[in-house]
Amino acid sequence: MVSNAPIKLKIPKQDLQQFSLFQLDEGAARDWAQSLPVANTQSVVQQLRHALSDLNRVEISPENRYLIIESLQPSLLVALSNLERRYLNQPLVMPEEPRQMAEVAGSLCDLAATAYSIVAIHAIQQRDSIRNTNPARLAAEAIHRALLFSGHKLLLTFQLHRQVELHGWLTLHQLYALAEAQGLQKLPINEPLGGASTIAGNYVQALLLGCCKPNQLRQSDLAAVYRGLRDWAELVQLRQPPGAEGIFLVNIDSDQPPLYSSLYNEPQNPQCRYVDTRGLIRHLEDLLQAGGGKDITYGKDLRLAGNTVEHLIKALGSMSLRNFKRVSSPHPLWISIGLSAAHYHLAGERVFERLLYGDQYMPPAASRVATNPFLQHQERGDLWQQANPEEDFSPQEHYGETEAAIEVEHRIDLDEQTRAELLGEDTEPLSADERYPIFKVQLANGSPGGYCLEWSEGLPGDTRSGDLVSLKEEQSRGWVLAVIRWISQLENARTLVGLELLSPKAKPYGALIHSKTGEKSAPMRVLLLPEVKLVGQPHTLITPRAGFSERQRITLVREGEEYFIQLLRQITATASFAQFDFRYIKQMGEVLGEDRSGHLASPYDSLWSKI
Repeated sequence: MVSNAPIKLKIPKQDLQQFSLFQLDEGAARDWAQSLPVANTQSVVQQLRHALSDLNRVEISPENRYLIIESLQPSLLVALSNLERRYLNQPLVMPEEPRQMAEVAGSLCDLAATAYSIVAIHAIQQRDSIRNTNPARLAAEAIHRALLFSGHKLLLTFQLHRQVELHGWLTLHQLYALAEAQGLQKLPINEPLGGASTIAGNYVQALLLGCCKPNQLRQSDLAAVYRGLRDWAELVQLRQPPGAEGIFLVNIDSDQPPLYSSLYNEPQNPQCRYVDTRGLIRHLEDLLQAGGGKDITYGKDLRLAGNTVEHLIKALGSMSLRNFKRVSSPHPLWISIGLSAAHYHLAGERVFERLLYGDQYMPPAASRVATNPFLQHQERGDLWQQANPEEDFSPQEHYGETEAAIEVEHRIDLDEQTRAELLGEDTEPLSADERYPIFKVQLANGSPGGYCLEWSEGLPGDTRSGDLVSLKEEQSRGWVLAVIRWISQLENARTLVGLELLSPKAKPYGALIHSKTGEKSAPMRVLLLPEVKLVGQPHTLITPRAGFSERQRITLVREGEEYFIQLLRQITATASFAQFDFRYIKQMGEVLGEDRSGHLASPYDSLWSKI
């Protein structure tokens, strides 16, 4: 697949006459990097940006440039890792400081990718002047590194739910096109630096990240997916038309992500590549079946959940289109976040205990410490201390004054309510309205299947994709159940959130899980989604993410109602909840109460009338 199309990579002119930070050789660059103040991330980042920016504009040989960048690379990776901690896991509408940290991290990735791109281009253009290394090997390793940093920038963009900036996809495509034009895309890289083992693998890893509906995944899920795609990239084939097929198609001469091949309207040209994911889908299905839905662990804090693997299979293996057209609407919505809040509002603003036992329910004495004198805190010392006062330990007597004064200070930050409870202070319990707050949001557009909301700074910042929400329109009295499917940060600082409606009439219940010994757990909040015969949707049960599994037997309870069910197949799951199909199980009283006045089925039953 060698192409003669011109490469559109843009690199700066080498017009800087003098480089002032260090001598332009590998040893001096390494010494300079090791002298950076590692504890001061801001200073390290500023100096690295200065060094890379000037280095990209100075004229030096490609092999020397490569060695210098490689000397700076460890410090660069540490700086990116430190910056990552500052801009990830932030509120949905990100504050100014983390936003600036993210922009700095993106600019570092751009500068590093540009530095390696210059090495690759000059190695190809000046191959006859290179003496100490193989020009093809140098170009291949430089393109591989450039793709690595470009892919990291793409991951950062998706984790922040932003749009890929102008020329972002084009740079990625053209780096691969450069390698393909030189026949380097399959050359194994000796030190892949945390990337795939070939240039094609690095390119496919970034491509697939754009194909897997990243705005529907959480930041930690995206990091785990990107890590998994590194190992699975070799299972994906890039094929040139004609005579090729694949669910996705990408034009490496454009600034566009991969598109569904069936929706590609322009004439196919030699720059088009089909992305054949069938081998990867088979591998993911085998992984899911062999692991039984368990997480795939890549490190201490990097886990790929089973439901995320299912998401990848659907996103990379089949085409999904929007079923309904969205219509703009200026009307506001009222929204509450989380399973507990949805349970409370769907129950008619009744707390969990009153839903189960009725409005006259009173908490047991053990939970009413303030009115129970026998459960109030008693001001007295430890009984063992009173019984053996002579055995009390004194650090001054044992170690002496100097050694006893040496203590290790531990700081634990607690919220006011937890601190008050630990110290035995009186606390005012939160009201139901404070525990399950309602927020007013602006509706951008809507359809029969969902809504698009415009999120603002006054709304909960810890909201994530996959969270349950309950909604109510302005003229409606009833609450409906929905789930956050995607999040998008626009250039004008607007944050859009896409909601998919799950059910207009969800019913709240308490669920008691039956153990194998016959014992029942304490009640937990669940939501029953009734059957919708018109669209062929069966009844399902929404449960917390942990504690529930297939084949479990459960009793659903609320005031005046009790049902015995068994969970069947887990239909879907997010980081916040799981959804199960289930069946009702008849209990003994129901079986005995059935009408049996009809004809008896057994041929021996007629004998009873003759006895």
